[in-house]
Amino acid sequence: MPVERFMEKLTWAELAERMQAGVDAVLLPIGTTEQHGRHMPLDTDCVIARALCEQAAEAAAGADLEVLIAPTLNVTLSWYHMQFPGSLRLKTDTFLRVFEEVCESLHHHGLDNVIAVNGHGGNVAALTVAVNRYYEVTRRRVFLLQWWELAGEAVANIEGPLIHAEEAETSLAMALGQRVMMEHASRDAYDRGGAVREAGFPWTSLGKYGLTHRGPGVVVPMDMLGEISDSGVIGDATRARLETGQAIVDAVIPRIVQVVRDMSATGGPPTPLTSKRDAAAVDPFATG
Repeated sequence: MPVERFMEKLTWAELAERMQAGVDAVLLPIGTTEQHGRHMPLDTDCVIARALCEQAAEAAAGADLEVLIAPTLNVTLSWYHMQFPGSLRLKTDTFLRVFEEVCESLHHHGLDNVIAVNGHGGNVAALTVAVNRYYEVTRRRVFLLQWWELAGEAVANIEGPLIHAEEAETSLAMALGQRVMMEHASRDAYDRGGAVREAGFPWTSLGKYGLTHRGPGVVVPMDMLGEISDSGVIGDATRARLETGQAIVDAVIPRIVQVVRDMSATGGPPTPLTSKRDAAAVDPFATG
């Protein structure tokens, strides 16, 4: 019988027993509920984050690492998708508070090593703030993993923008078992800058938005996607292939396991704030 790794599927007594035996890390999947074109369901980011966590937990078990998976955060930052029916969103300050309180809850129970696995590009900026702010106020480190960063070589040869519901994300969703209707896949706003200019909004040739942007760049706000894309796709979903998605999975899973191994070896409860300067200071009046 497979070992249950999703926390919400366990009773409190079962979870206590697992913790007593030792847990190396807890993976916290983070997605959102938002449109993914006409070819994928609203829960795509959640499915991706959760499935990556599940495969990583199974792979970790094969490396003698015990991993649990926390409940998925499934409503996050999707304000710029709200022109499409079914998309849900939290305000940024609400999302930051939710993330903080979920991590506090896990740490309260003695689950010291928390690793956030984010599947939604729109969460990146806020989560970068969140993990740093959480460390500032609690002295606890939470690591943030994102599939497009862990699979750099697997996505490097994908043509066009890696933005939303396009070739890379659609391919990954296929490989992870999401419902993908390729007969409805489309290519829209492939040149995001051109689409923004055509819609009459300010743009710069140095604007960056793609998840793997390289070179000089200027941070620009998210766009209301309904203003630049009829389908909600930003890129070319018609090029998606199962083989492309599997290559991404094959790159990501061992790297999540490596982060679990590293955090298990070096993590734990918070420690008092110290300074290398203080540790190195020598009392000139000391005798010995």
